[in-house]
Amino acid sequence: MFYIFISFFAPFFNALASSIESRLSNSVFKHPTTMIFYISMLSWLFLPLCFVFGLPTIPPREAMFCYFGIALIDILYLYPFYTAMKVIDNSIVAALFSLGQITIPIMSFLFLGDVLNLDQYIGFIIIIMASVALSIKGTRVPKLNKAFYYMVFASLLRAIYIILEKYTLIIDENWINMVIYPSLMTGIIPFSFLFIKKYRKDIIKKFPPYYSKFKIFLLNEFLCYLELLAEIYGISGLSPVVSAAISATMPIFMIVFCYIGLKKFNIPLNEKITRKQLTKKLFCFVLIILGVILVVNH
Repeated sequence: MFYIFISFFAPFFNALASSIESRLSNSVFKHPTTMIFYISMLSWLFLPLCFVFGLPTIPPREAMFCYFGIALIDILYLYPFYTAMKVIDNSIVAALFSLGQITIPIMSFLFLGDVLNLDQYIGFIIIIMASVALSIKGTRVPKLNKAFYYMVFASLLRAIYIILEKYTLIIDENWINMVIYPSLMTGIIPFSFLFIKKYRKDIIKKFPPYYSKFKIFLLNEFLCYLELLAEIYGISGLSPVVSAAISATMPIFMIVFCYIGLKKFNIPLNEKITRKQLTKKLFCFVLIILGVILVVNH
């Protein structure tokens, strides 16, 4: 139960960080690669704080390859994620992360030997259907918008990420290593963008805005760090299926933060809060909560 409780902090902090990243991506850093470069630069900064919980150890060679794969996915999924945020509401983008969950039970069975019961399968189906419903535009002829296709790719990457995390924790039992090594690699990989001229030019051009908003990036990285701790500690004691279902609550936190930002602080965020939109979103969020309960309560 404690692992479940801690795991709910992951979508909470992720929603806060994603709200900040959406604002930065849509208003300042138009090109996703530039945003990825600057958002990843500080991924190592708060790592020493986790030494309170334990110390890193030298992992097995196989685990190091897994850590690199985790870091690479952590970079790659951001491109379709930031692109989708320019197209559709933040809370809907967050909900669409559930699309990849359809592959998690399959991968979890094939690679980890996990078997779901009927209630968990029903829960996953409810979560995925609610997520797809959020992305459908219009009432006469259902049409999936561009964000749906961006997020299919991003969510599949995240599904692989979750399975790889759990697999790595099995072969390297120190969860502190899972925090340390991929984060260090995540801070290094984006420097490869500098070898591509058009990316390098935009990164250099956007350094002054990055410097002027450094405190915001600092806050965002701290939130991402807290999300990472909660996610990794949670999945160390849970199955990938349960961890992914809990992550599906992220859009609920997202719309709350967006509502507060728009209504209370007049922060321009990419989120529609009309009565009609809220009714649809809240109905889908209730379904997502029901799906999470069915998956977790097994």
